[in-house]
Amino acid sequence: MNPIVAIIGTLDTKGEEVEFMRDELSHHACSAIVIDVGTLHPPMCPADISRTDVALAAGTTIEDIYRRGDRRYAVENMILGAASIVKQLQHVGRLSGIVSVGGGTGTHIGTGVMRSLPLGVPKLMVSTVASRDMSKLIGTKDITVMHSVVDILGLNPISRKILSNAVAAIAGMAFDSRKIDSDKPIVGLTSFGFITKGAMHVKAKLEEKGYEVAPFHANGIGGMAMEDLIEQGVINAVVDFALHEFADFLYGGYCGDIGSNRLETAGRLGLPQVLVPGGLDCVVMEFDSKDTMPTHLRDRAVFWYDFRSGVRTSDEDMLRLAGIISEKLNRSQGPTKVVIPMGGFSEADAAGAPLHDQNADQIFVSELRTRLNSKIEVIEIEAHINDENFAEAVVNILDPMIR
Repeated sequence: MNPIVAIIGTLDTKGEEVEFMRDELSHHACSAIVIDVGTLHPPMCPADISRTDVALAAGTTIEDIYRRGDRRYAVENMILGAASIVKQLQHVGRLSGIVSVGGGTGTHIGTGVMRSLPLGVPKLMVSTVASRDMSKLIGTKDITVMHSVVDILGLNPISRKILSNAVAAIAGMAFDSRKIDSDKPIVGLTSFGFITKGAMHVKAKLEEKGYEVAPFHANGIGGMAMEDLIEQGVINAVVDFALHEFADFLYGGYCGDIGSNRLETAGRLGLPQVLVPGGLDCVVMEFDSKDTMPTHLRDRAVFWYDFRSGVRTSDEDMLRLAGIISEKLNRSQGPTKVVIPMGGFSEADAAGAPLHDQNADQIFVSELRTRLNSKIEVIEIEAHINDENFAEAVVNILDPMIR
């Protein structure tokens, strides 16, 4: 059967472009399902799934949307309804990819629908606002974004070429039906710059034991992406080597954009997990001199890095972090252990490094021991987090938990 690609579009304003994309897909031996998410004017081309059906899938009616005249309400329900429809199409094997074209509102709707689909389903957004910060629109999903360059106001030689490229791209992806699959257990591994060396040791030693490793940059979105893939059942066990996102979360730091379920999914699903306080010694923020450093942190030790710098977490911060982390871990339904590198939590916290503070680190460890339930073991290793023997200890602790 030919691949089936869903086209999401506001057919009252982008009907000409959507119809062109549908025709182009047929030239690539793909079938199209056009889903109308427009609510302002009559559609300019026929839809396979009408806006009436989309509204019903959202639990409302298109008449109610018209009557309210509330643009926000209309957009939210078009996303909700279209997401429900494409998830059902994917569930029954009638979706090989999804593509959308739009301006600001259309991009918000298109990416909102795409975020409802699991990783691996091809997703392509042709957008007039692609040059802006689209991190919130993409979230943790594998959405490909193509800049439309020209505004999307009907067809012209430039837009035809952009849209034909987009169709060729989504068709090529749709023809690749491979799934995320491995005959080995997949271990999720978090890391960030100050502990890269240690994470690389862990990765190598896990692979020596016969595991696949899925690494995640603990930069906020990276940690949440791992949570998402755990939820999807892609990941079988976790080494959360970098809990640094929580330190940044306290101060709105560089990597602090995490959701409320960070550090909860593996425990809720009962997966084996080993936690390491990597990076809890510092809050990373964008400043490169004392003059650009936040005034309320200027009395703290600093690890100068590049355009970002690390500020030492205080004793009070360590108490707060131990409370947040222990509360989440205490809900775990599966085997959970915490492994502490007594020689330091990052390269900035090593002996002789600018953020070295054994007292603050020990405050975290003591408070964590006090707050964790008796099922969760805290294991101290006399090594720095980036030492190879620490990585070996972490892997040797996780391996029997999985087996």
